[in-house]
Amino acid sequence: MDARNDGGDAGTAPGDQAAPGDETAPGDGRPGRRRSPGTAPGRAALVAVPVAAAVLWTLSGTLGVALTWHSLLPSSVTAVLPATLPFSPWVQPVGWGVAETVLAALVLAVVVRLVLPLADRSTDRTARFVVAWFAVVVAAAVAGLTVDLATIVGNLPAPRLRMVADGLGTQAATGAWWGLVQGWLPALLVRRAVAPAGSGAAASDAGSRSSRAAGAAGAAGAGRPRRRTARLGTVLVAVVAAAAVVGSGTAGLRAARVASVQDAARAEGADPADGALPDPYAEGTPVPTAAPGSDTERDPSWCTEDQAMLLLGDPGAGLGHRSQTLRLTNSTDAPCVVEGYPDVAFADQNGHELDVTVEHGGSYLAADPGPTRFELPAGASAVTTLGWGAGGTSDALVTRTLWAASFPGDRRGSWPVDLDVVAGTTVSVTAWSLEPAQPAAS
Repeated sequence: MDARNDGGDAGTAPGDQAAPGDETAPGDGRPGRRRSPGTAPGRAALVAVPVAAAVLWTLSGTLGVALTWHSLLPSSVTAVLPATLPFSPWVQPVGWGVAETVLAALVLAVVVRLVLPLADRSTDRTARFVVAWFAVVVAAAVAGLTVDLATIVGNLPAPRLRMVADGLGTQAATGAWWGLVQGWLPALLVRRAVAPAGSGAAASDAGSRSSRAAGAAGAAGAGRPRRRTARLGTVLVAVVAAAAVVGSGTAGLRAARVASVQDAARAEGADPADGALPDPYAEGTPVPTAAPGSDTERDPSWCTEDQAMLLLGDPGAGLGHRSQTLRLTNSTDAPCVVEGYPDVAFADQNGHELDVTVEHGGSYLAADPGPTRFELPAGASAVTTLGWGAGGTSDALVTRTLWAASFPGDRRGSWPVDLDVVAGTTVSVTAWSLEPAQPAAS
């Protein structure tokens, strides 16, 4: 009998039998490193659970919108199908809404991926399942919070300071509720991924276990920087995705508001051929309530707002030229003095001041009498005429509000108008003159 076979199988020295639970590399008969229960399946779950959660988030929200939109089910269906879709197809442009939905789902998936490794600290199926479910709830709340932030930014500037944070927490609460109601479904993937520990693991010899523990500690130390780098990269992806949700959500809300304002303008008869439709987000500055830099010293005898009322007169047109009169009527029983030229300014359909050059003088449709000082009797009126050449208005910023004051430096009043005065137009303004008395009606 061959002495090499005493005490064990060929190739294995006495006392070197593989410990139960160890894996053996095929062909060489040497005991391999035992796989810790759930290690490889845990890595698979780090991908499967976030993806499943993101898909379920999107499908659930889409189904909820479809069922409530077509009234197939009452709105109470949101108790089991929370409104995770952060937009309504009939309110917000679909393109921006889809982008916001996809990006919010990405935030959900990335945050699940960040929290889910906590489940690997236990080999108990139930504990891992609960931790994974918790990860989905937290991630869904974070995804909803990014949508809330998009709503806040999209509504800036707020009408009042106390309304700045209106809506904060609304979608976050919806996301957390969705996590509680449906988050257990993707969490089941963690429970299914756990492999039961081998019963022979406890019978492994102390020396082999110590050597394996030392090897695992060395591998963990070597892999720690890589894991830290990977986690920082995941955090960066989450931050970028959250910022993208805020950006796309803001763009969608603003596009919806622009569409609403322009639809209202069309309903009131606005035509793009007569000027661009209003845009609430157009850049510009409002018309000052008084002429800036006016150094005119007001004569105490001049008509005040309490004595004379500034009124919008009649428009005129002829041979490519336009005019608009203003009338100053003395509404008191005593005369007051009028002198010089009025102050005028123009605002476009967005309420912003138009870049219009105002000149003192006559136009094709009105001669300028020159600045004179005269007394405006009780009940009488003074008149001035604005004149300009007609210009192209298609999709242009045009005058929709006329601002004027009796004298430069006085407080301006305004009237809604429909004038083809566009940016770059030169408007001539005649001096105040006494309006001829109108014949009495027979």
